[in-house]
Amino acid sequence: MKSLKMLKKPSRTAWLGALAISAVCLSASVPAVYAGKPGVFVANDTYFTLENASLAAGGDSPLMQFSLKLHNGGSGAVDFNGYGVRVVDEAGNRYPARLGSKQSARVQAGKEQTFDFYSQLAPGVKAEGLKVDLYAWDGSGADQTRDIGALPVAGSLPGGVSTASQTVVRLKDADPAAKEDAFLTFVQGDGFRVVENGKPYLYMNLYVTGSGKTEVTLPSGLQYRLLTSDGRMLAAALSGSDGSSLLPNETVQRTVKAELSEQSVGPLTLQLVTPDAGEDKVLGSLPLGELPPAVKLGSEKPLARYGTGSGLTVVAEKATAIRQEDGMLVQSTVTVRNDSDRMIAVPSLTGVYQFGKDGSAAASEARSSRDAYLAPKAAVSFSYTALLPSGVEPDAAELVVRVKEDAAAAGTSAGSSTTASASGGSTSSGANTANSGATAGSSGSTGTSASGTTSGSSVGGSASGSSSAGGSTSGTNAASGTNGQTKTGTSGSGTTSSSSGTASGSKTDGRPVMVVGLQGIAQQYNPTMAAKGYEYGTPLPLAASSLIDSKLDMSLVELHLHENTDYGYKTAIAKVKYTNRGSSVLTLPDIGTELLNSQGLAFPGVRQTTAASTIMPGTSYVVAYSFMVPADEKGDNIAFRVTDPKAIAPAKLDLGTFRVAAQREEEYGKISFYPFDVNIDANNLATTYSTSTGYSYHLNLSLTIEQREPVIIDQNFSKMEFELVDGLGRVLGSQSAGFTGTQKLITGTQRISFTNVKTEQIESGVTIRVYETIDTPNGPAKRLVREFQP
Repeated sequence: MKSLKMLKKPSRTAWLGALAISAVCLSASVPAVYAGKPGVFVANDTYFTLENASLAAGGDSPLMQFSLKLHNGGSGAVDFNGYGVRVVDEAGNRYPARLGSKQSARVQAGKEQTFDFYSQLAPGVKAEGLKVDLYAWDGSGADQTRDIGALPVAGSLPGGVSTASQTVVRLKDADPAAKEDAFLTFVQGDGFRVVENGKPYLYMNLYVTGSGKTEVTLPSGLQYRLLTSDGRMLAAALSGSDGSSLLPNETVQRTVKAELSEQSVGPLTLQLVTPDAGEDKVLGSLPLGELPPAVKLGSEKPLARYGTGSGLTVVAEKATAIRQEDGMLVQSTVTVRNDSDRMIAVPSLTGVYQFGKDGSAAASEARSSRDAYLAPKAAVSFSYTALLPSGVEPDAAELVVRVKEDAAAAGTSAGSSTTASASGGSTSSGANTANSGATAGSSGSTGTSASGTTSGSSVGGSASGSSSAGGSTSGTNAASGTNGQTKTGTSGSGTTSSSSGTASGSKTDGRPVMVVGLQGIAQQYNPTMAAKGYEYGTPLPLAASSLIDSKLDMSLVELHLHENTDYGYKTAIAKVKYTNRGSSVLTLPDIGTELLNSQGLAFPGVRQTTAASTIMPGTSYVVAYSFMVPADEKGDNIAFRVTDPKAIAPAKLDLGTFRVAAQREEEYGKISFYPFDVNIDANNLATTYSTSTGYSYHLNLSLTIEQREPVIIDQNFSKMEFELVDGLGRVLGSQSAGFTGTQKLITGTQRISFTNVKTEQIESGVTIRVYETIDTPNGPAKRLVREFQP
């Protein structure tokens, strides 16, 4: 460990105007202090630490930013004007370090103060072996300096961000009106290849951190382009981003969009350039590599990185494909999970399937919940369904998930203390900025700061335009022409608030957040065989849909087949019970239904003609659906499917397919008219004659009727129909009776009359057939439930 006595030079002013930089030898060991950080001591309890560093190896003039913190644990003030700083690479090359701010140089006893520096390095410099060298101006050496120690740079670079994936731009290089201490660090984020309007595009997320003491914006003179492996240039621009200011050390997300050429582009490099004397000057570059691949099913990623997100994670859960006559129906599920400890607004996501070089198909969206906010550790699922054209294999397609947002809200800030890299994160205690490594000029200079480097000259002058440690400002900041902190909504660099080359207007279709490859998608060629097993009366586990409220349960409570011998087909009648688990009135959805046979052929259902439109909280309601199926259908291996008929019309959105067996009618005992059970305890048939009605049959029944479950019954409920059939199978008459109204069926004796029977039809061998009938738009649907001879 090296240590020096604190320098005491009464003639030296306590204001830091500039810091002269000269080339001296690198030496000294680095003691470990300050919670494990390397430090350089200048006294027993006074030392320097390297707090943050960022290095961008790309560009014509690679730039390094770093912060030195002076910890004064002594009993007297320390004047930072007594020390010099430079950067030394592994080969021993030395680079001047400029202090980015004009601030108080005196650090009081028991205080700490941060000094921000930047240094322009030689092209190709690597982070390994770089050191920040400190020395004292004490006149003892040949160049009037004495070495103190050095701090390694690599340990202060941001964890998880390589120097190749970030670049630093000095704002003054893009905007001459910018302040000296204004820098932007760009960190490479996720990239996405997407198809829009038949053309391929690359979206690349950038995480931008502003540094300095005032707000900054992306200057209009900063432009973007892609460099291909064969030297071609592809134009790029910001997509859906705003021009709002960045607070010091604030990180925001910005997205660059570029149309890709039809030729192979190979590895790509994103360049940040500005026009300079008729040519483009490269201020920074990010090697992007090959086009980003799609993630696999089951993958997850944060909605935004480097603290710009709110704690949401996007998960590519699963995908299924069902072959149809006109293509493949693909349905993918994406889950958004709240990994934070606070409520977060549910993002507005959309989905598009892309295939081949330029094919795409918009997808319908359904959500598992319509809640506007997501509780901590909770999740919401989004289902995206589309019909891919014939010939497109689903495992060769990709799902593009986008998040909708206003351009003004793009790239939500994580707060002024959040950074994407180590270029920020430590807020300097000074107020305004100037250059270090240059003298401040004479004592009387007002409102100006020197920009040249002066090696070995005195630093006794002070700049009256600088601010004191207390933050008061006298004079004018020469770099920006503004007074003190820049006002909100203006550029800290003196530019307007519009950013360069925006690729879209104030509204965007949304930026991509995930591209999912569908390799390994579950393909169903016989949906009946792939259907889920189901137990009657239990809630149907349906996929999320905007058609069905999440508080509304559906269950299949009955499914029977009946043969219509006169017409050559069978009728199936299914009853679906809806239960409102919520606390408000819900709309009864007009779902689509299908019955699938063992070969996977689908037969559409028809809803009863009239049904309630809403359901009260805490109640249940039954709706019936009828189906015509082939006469040879046994019902042993069928599936009941629920669909959304409008979401992706003319195709149907499958919300769930469930394997069941049709229920059998009992020859004896109770008859199920869900929710009623009916027993015919006794019966007899008598004939009468009157001049007004002629001959009549009167069926006297003793019934026991029980309601199995508390389900709302109204005039739209099914009815019980009785047919009088002679020995030749001819229907002599029929009568219906309902379970509601003044003439409803009740437990006890009921009389059913068949009037206007012709004389020749009077016989003793008649049969009574009992049906359940449901009114549908195609006419009454009848289910034979019992047959007996009175």
